[in-house]
Order: sequence, then structure tokens, then C-alpha cells
Amino acid sequence: MRAADNRELVVVGASLAGLRAARCLREQGFTGALTIVGDEPHPPYDRPPLSKRVLSAPGRPVRPELPVPNGLRARWLLGRAAVRLDPAARAVTLADGTRLTY
Repeated sequence: MRAADNRELVVVGASLAGLRAARCLREQGFTGALTIVGDEPHPPYDRPPLSKRVLSAPGRPVRPELPVPNGLRARWLLGRAAVRLDPAARAVTLADGTRLTY
């Protein structure tokens, strides 16, 4: 990757896989703009398997957040689903009409 990278990448999916993809991009030297889009309104979290103990525990189950690596430098667009991909225009459209180019 170039030292002064002016490219933009969009990762659709703010889950464990999306977080790992973003982290790998940075580890491989990508320095351009990085946007992570997720339809859920909260940061990525660990989705443990359900068990009777989790279901019968008093109160709401804890949703442990996944650690976001230092230096990720990503813009997070949470609570906004990606609804259209236009590879020819290199654009992703979100449910609210926002158009992200990459």
C-alpha cells in the first residue's frame, strides 16, 4: 500500500467478520479511509451460544463488546443497513439513502 493512500474502503457488516476484515486491512498497511457499516445500532459484540443458564438468568443478558484494536481509524455507521451495491459506480447505498463510494 502507498504511504499516502487516498483510497476509500467500505466494510459492510459490523460483526466479528467485519471487524477482523478492517483490522487485517490496517495490519497489511492500508492507510486510506475506512468505513464500517452495520444494521445493528451497537458496536460488534460476542454472540455466545445460548444455554439454559443464559436464558434463565435474572435480568437482561450481558452483551460483551468485542475489542476494537487501537489504530483502526474507522468511521462507524451503525443502525444503517446496506441495501444496494453498485460495483460499476463503486458505491454502496444505505437504507436511509446515504451513498458511500469506495
